[in-house]
Amino acid sequence: MEISYVTQGAGVYEIEDKVFPVHTGDIIIINNVERHRVTYDPENPLFEIVLHFAPLLIWSKDKNSFDHRYLNLFLYEGASFSNIPPLDERTRKTISRLIMDIKKEYQTRPLGFELMIKSKLLTVITYLIRTSALREETSPDTHVARRKNIARLEEILVYIRENSSEQIGLTDTAARFKMNPSYFSDYFHKNLGITFTDHLMHLRVQEAIRLLKEGRMSTTEIVYACGFNTAASFYRAFRKVTSVNPGEYMNT
Repeated sequence: MEISYVTQGAGVYEIEDKVFPVHTGDIIIINNVERHRVTYDPENPLFEIVLHFAPLLIWSKDKNSFDHRYLNLFLYEGASFSNIPPLDERTRKTISRLIMDIKKEYQTRPLGFELMIKSKLLTVITYLIRTSALREETSPDTHVARRKNIARLEEILVYIRENSSEQIGLTDTAARFKMNPSYFSDYFHKNLGITFTDHLMHLRVQEAIRLLKEGRMSTTEIVYACGFNTAASFYRAFRKVTSVNPGEYMNT
Protein backbone atom coordinates (compact mmCIF):
# COMPACT_ATOMS: atom_id res chain seq x y z
CA MET A 1 0.00 0.00 0.00
CA GLU A 2 1.26 3.44 -0.79
CA ILE A 3 1.08 7.09 0.26
CA SER A 4 2.96 9.63 -1.87
CA TYR A 5 3.79 13.25 -1.12
CA VAL A 6 4.83 15.54 -3.98
CA THR A 7 7.68 17.67 -2.64
CA GLN A 8 8.50 19.55 -5.84
CA GLY A 9 7.36 19.96 -9.43
CA ALA A 10 4.27 18.70 -11.22
CA GLY A 11 3.18 15.71 -13.24
CA VAL A 12 0.37 13.32 -14.05
CA TYR A 13 -0.64 10.19 -12.14
CA GLU A 14 -2.36 7.46 -14.13
CA ILE A 15 -4.15 5.11 -11.73
CA GLU A 16 -6.00 2.33 -13.56
CA ASP A 17 -8.27 4.29 -15.95
CA LYS A 18 -8.12 7.52 -13.95
CA VAL A 19 -5.83 10.48 -14.69
CA PHE A 20 -4.84 13.02 -12.03
CA PRO A 21 -2.69 16.13 -12.54
CA VAL A 22 -0.53 16.50 -9.41
CA HIS A 23 1.43 19.43 -8.03
CA THR A 24 3.72 20.30 -5.16
CA GLY A 25 2.05 19.52 -1.85
CA ASP A 26 -0.39 16.91 -3.16
CA ILE A 27 -0.94 13.68 -1.22
CA ILE A 28 -1.75 10.58 -3.30
CA ILE A 29 -3.18 7.32 -1.93
CA ILE A 30 -2.76 4.07 -3.87
CA ASN A 31 -4.56 0.97 -2.66
CA ASN A 32 -3.28 -2.58 -2.79
CA VAL A 33 -4.58 -3.52 -6.26
CA GLU A 34 -4.37 -0.38 -8.39
CA ARG A 35 -1.85 -0.31 -11.22
CA HIS A 36 -0.35 3.14 -11.60
CA ARG A 37 2.44 5.23 -13.04
CA VAL A 38 3.53 8.87 -12.99
CA THR A 39 4.84 11.03 -15.84
CA TYR A 40 6.23 14.57 -15.91
CA ASP A 41 7.87 17.18 -18.09
CA PRO A 42 11.69 16.85 -17.90
CA GLU A 43 11.90 20.64 -17.70
CA ASN A 44 9.75 20.60 -14.56
CA PRO A 45 10.54 17.21 -12.94
CA LEU A 46 8.36 15.81 -10.20
CA PHE A 47 9.94 14.78 -6.90
CA GLU A 48 8.05 12.83 -4.28
CA ILE A 49 8.42 10.81 -1.12
CA VAL A 50 6.68 7.45 -1.40
CA LEU A 51 5.75 5.40 1.68
CA HIS A 52 5.23 1.69 0.97
CA PHE A 53 3.94 -0.56 3.72
CA ALA A 54 2.31 -3.95 4.15
CA PRO A 55 -1.21 -4.49 5.56
CA LEU A 56 0.16 -6.30 8.61
CA LEU A 57 1.46 -2.95 9.89
CA ILE A 58 -2.15 -2.06 10.69
CA TRP A 59 -3.87 -5.43 10.97
CA SER A 60 -1.66 -8.06 12.53
CA LYS A 61 -4.08 -10.33 14.40
CA ASP A 62 -6.71 -12.76 13.18
CA LYS A 63 -10.30 -11.50 13.48
CA ASN A 64 -9.18 -8.07 14.62
CA SER A 65 -12.04 -6.15 13.00
CA PHE A 66 -11.18 -2.94 14.87
CA ASP A 67 -7.83 -2.60 13.13
CA HIS A 68 -9.07 -4.12 9.87
CA ARG A 69 -11.62 -1.41 9.18
CA TYR A 70 -8.86 1.17 8.96
CA LEU A 71 -7.53 -0.62 5.89
CA ASN A 72 -10.68 0.38 4.03
CA LEU A 73 -8.94 3.69 3.38
CA PHE A 74 -6.79 1.80 0.88
CA LEU A 75 -8.90 -1.20 -0.11
CA TYR A 76 -12.08 0.51 -1.24
CA GLU A 77 -12.48 0.92 -5.00
CA GLY A 78 -15.94 2.52 -5.07
CA ALA A 79 -17.01 5.83 -6.56
CA SER A 80 -16.52 7.77 -3.31
CA PHE A 81 -12.87 6.74 -3.03
CA SER A 82 -10.42 9.52 -3.84
CA ASN A 83 -6.79 8.85 -4.71
CA ILE A 84 -6.08 12.52 -4.06
CA PRO A 85 -8.04 13.43 -0.92
CA PRO A 86 -9.40 17.00 -0.68
CA LEU A 87 -7.43 18.07 2.39
CA ASP A 88 -7.69 21.45 4.04
CA GLU A 89 -4.44 23.40 4.17
CA ARG A 90 -3.81 22.77 7.86
CA THR A 91 -4.22 18.98 7.49
CA ARG A 92 -2.10 18.96 4.33
CA LYS A 93 0.76 20.73 6.11
CA THR A 94 0.52 18.39 9.10
CA ILE A 95 0.65 15.28 6.90
CA SER A 96 3.50 16.72 4.84
CA ARG A 97 5.51 17.42 7.99
CA LEU A 98 4.91 13.90 9.29
CA ILE A 99 6.08 12.37 6.00
CA MET A 100 9.22 14.51 6.03
CA ASP A 101 9.83 13.36 9.62
CA ILE A 102 9.49 9.73 8.51
CA LYS A 103 12.07 10.30 5.78
CA LYS A 104 14.49 11.87 8.26
CA GLU A 105 14.02 9.02 10.75
CA TYR A 106 14.74 6.45 8.04
CA GLN A 107 17.81 8.28 6.79
CA THR A 108 19.41 8.91 10.19
CA ARG A 109 18.18 5.72 11.94
CA PRO A 110 18.47 6.88 15.57
CA LEU A 111 17.66 4.45 18.38
CA GLY A 112 14.04 3.31 18.07
CA PHE A 113 13.58 4.77 14.58
CA GLU A 114 11.37 1.84 13.52
CA LEU A 115 8.88 2.57 16.29
CA MET A 116 8.92 6.30 15.54
CA ILE A 117 8.31 5.66 11.83
CA LYS A 118 5.39 3.38 12.61
CA SER A 119 3.81 5.88 15.02
CA LYS A 120 4.13 8.75 12.54
CA LEU A 121 2.79 6.64 9.67
CA LEU A 122 -0.24 5.62 11.74
CA THR A 123 -0.79 9.31 12.55
CA VAL A 124 -0.73 10.13 8.83
CA ILE A 125 -3.29 7.40 8.18
CA THR A 126 -5.48 8.69 11.01
CA TYR A 127 -5.57 12.19 9.50
CA LEU A 128 -6.49 10.72 6.12
CA ILE A 129 -9.25 8.57 7.64
CA ARG A 130 -10.75 11.66 9.25
CA THR A 131 -11.18 13.29 5.85
CA SER A 132 -14.90 12.93 5.28
CA ALA A 133 -14.46 12.32 1.55
CA LEU A 134 -12.71 9.05 2.32
CA ARG A 135 -15.55 7.55 4.36
CA GLU A 136 -17.41 4.79 2.60
CA GLU A 137 -19.78 1.90 3.01
CA THR A 138 -19.18 -1.62 1.80
CA SER A 139 -21.25 -4.79 1.88
CA PRO A 140 -20.57 -7.53 4.45
CA ASP A 141 -19.46 -9.86 1.64
CA THR A 142 -16.91 -7.32 0.46
CA HIS A 143 -15.53 -6.96 3.98
CA VAL A 144 -15.22 -10.73 4.34
CA ALA A 145 -13.42 -11.08 1.00
CA ARG A 146 -10.97 -8.32 1.86
CA ARG A 147 -10.29 -9.70 5.31
CA LYS A 148 -9.48 -13.08 3.79
CA ASN A 149 -7.12 -11.47 1.28
CA ILE A 150 -5.36 -9.45 3.98
CA ALA A 151 -5.02 -12.56 6.15
CA ARG A 152 -3.53 -14.46 3.21
CA LEU A 153 -1.06 -11.64 2.48
CA GLU A 154 -0.06 -11.44 6.11
CA GLU A 155 0.58 -15.19 6.27
CA ILE A 156 2.78 -14.97 3.18
CA LEU A 157 4.74 -11.97 4.46
CA VAL A 158 5.29 -13.52 7.89
CA TYR A 159 6.57 -16.72 6.27
CA ILE A 160 9.01 -14.80 4.07
CA ARG A 161 10.22 -12.66 6.97
CA GLU A 162 10.75 -15.64 9.27
CA ASN A 163 12.59 -17.62 6.58
CA SER A 164 14.47 -14.87 4.74
CA SER A 165 17.80 -16.24 5.98
CA GLU A 166 17.04 -19.62 4.41
CA GLN A 167 17.33 -20.57 0.74
CA ILE A 168 13.70 -19.82 -0.11
CA GLY A 169 12.58 -18.81 -3.57
CA LEU A 170 9.46 -17.82 -5.45
CA THR A 171 8.64 -21.33 -6.68
CA ASP A 172 8.80 -23.11 -3.31
CA THR A 173 7.04 -20.22 -1.55
CA ALA A 174 4.25 -20.35 -4.11
CA ALA A 175 3.97 -24.11 -3.61
CA ARG A 176 3.72 -23.66 0.16
CA PHE A 177 0.65 -21.48 -0.33
CA LYS A 178 -0.76 -23.75 -3.03
CA MET A 179 -0.35 -21.25 -5.85
CA ASN A 180 1.01 -21.53 -9.36
CA PRO A 181 4.41 -19.69 -9.44
CA SER A 182 3.30 -17.36 -12.24
CA TYR A 183 0.03 -16.54 -10.47
CA PHE A 184 1.83 -16.09 -7.15
CA SER A 185 4.32 -13.68 -8.74
CA ASP A 186 1.50 -11.57 -10.22
CA TYR A 187 -0.55 -11.76 -7.01
CA PHE A 188 2.39 -10.66 -4.86
CA HIS A 189 3.32 -7.73 -7.09
CA LYS A 190 -0.28 -6.62 -7.62
CA ASN A 191 -1.08 -6.56 -3.91
CA LEU A 192 2.21 -5.23 -2.54
CA GLY A 193 3.61 -3.13 -5.35
CA ILE A 194 6.97 -4.93 -5.25
CA THR A 195 8.24 -8.19 -6.69
CA PHE A 196 8.85 -11.22 -4.49
CA THR A 197 12.57 -11.12 -5.31
CA ASP A 198 12.96 -7.44 -4.44
CA HIS A 199 10.98 -7.85 -1.21
CA LEU A 200 13.18 -10.75 -0.11
CA MET A 201 16.30 -8.80 -1.05
CA HIS A 202 15.19 -5.80 1.02
CA LEU A 203 14.50 -8.02 4.04
CA ARG A 204 17.94 -9.61 3.81
CA VAL A 205 19.72 -6.28 3.41
CA GLN A 206 17.87 -4.78 6.38
CA GLU A 207 18.89 -7.76 8.49
CA ALA A 208 22.46 -7.35 7.29
CA ILE A 209 22.37 -3.70 8.35
CA ARG A 210 21.17 -4.72 11.80
CA LEU A 211 23.97 -7.26 12.17
CA LEU A 212 26.58 -4.82 10.88
CA LYS A 213 25.51 -2.30 13.52
CA GLU A 214 25.75 -4.93 16.24
CA GLY A 215 29.37 -5.56 15.23
CA ARG A 216 29.44 -9.13 16.52
CA MET A 217 29.89 -10.86 13.16
CA SER A 218 32.30 -10.46 10.28
CA THR A 219 30.97 -9.41 6.88
CA THR A 220 31.52 -12.94 5.57
CA GLU A 221 29.46 -14.40 8.41
CA ILE A 222 26.71 -11.84 7.78
CA VAL A 223 26.56 -12.77 4.08
CA TYR A 224 25.49 -16.35 4.84
CA ALA A 225 23.52 -15.52 7.99
CA CYS A 226 21.20 -13.34 5.90
CA GLY A 227 20.59 -15.91 3.19
CA PHE A 228 22.95 -14.72 0.45
CA ASN A 229 24.79 -17.41 -1.54
CA THR A 230 27.92 -15.39 -2.25
CA ALA A 231 29.65 -12.23 -1.11
CA ALA A 232 29.19 -10.83 -4.62
CA SER A 233 25.41 -11.24 -4.47
CA PHE A 234 25.40 -9.65 -1.01
CA TYR A 235 27.36 -6.58 -2.11
CA ARG A 236 25.26 -6.24 -5.25
CA ALA A 237 22.00 -6.36 -3.26
CA PHE A 238 23.32 -4.04 -0.54
CA ARG A 239 24.30 -1.41 -3.06
CA LYS A 240 21.00 -1.74 -4.90
CA VAL A 241 19.02 -1.10 -1.71
CA THR A 242 21.22 1.54 -0.04
CA SER A 243 23.16 2.95 -3.03
CA VAL A 244 26.44 2.41 -1.12
CA ASN A 245 28.69 -0.45 -0.05
CA PRO A 246 28.47 -1.82 3.53
CA GLY A 247 31.67 -0.05 4.57
CA GLU A 248 30.46 3.28 3.18
CA TYR A 249 27.08 2.79 4.84
CA MET A 250 28.61 2.24 8.27
CA ASN A 251 30.77 5.35 7.90
CA THR A 252 27.87 7.66 7.09
